[in-house]
Amino acid sequence: MARYSVARLARKPVITDKGLMLGEVVDLVVDEITGKVLSLVIRSSRGAADSLLQKLRKDRKGNVFLPYSSVKYIREMIVVDEKYLKVYVATKGG
Repeated sequence: MARYSVARLARKPVITDKGLMLGEVVDLVVDEITGKVLSLVIRSSRGAADSLLQKLRKDRKGNVFLPYSSVKYIREMIVVDEKYLKVYVATKGG
């Protein structure tokens, strides 16, 4: 399992596997007991992603909580599974 520091992930762009720009990482939500990352907190980009992100949970600043389970891989950018997000939104509604 790869390890990344929060500082290394901060401001990384987040896109879907279909190429849709979602935003950039501003924070992480981590389980205090297990240390497992639960969510990426992203500052969303305006535009095409609005319909996908509007039903996900947001913080007071409007940053979006993306389930970490949607992450496919992390390189120069973070790629998430668009189909997974659509199913997540449809079943859990954020």
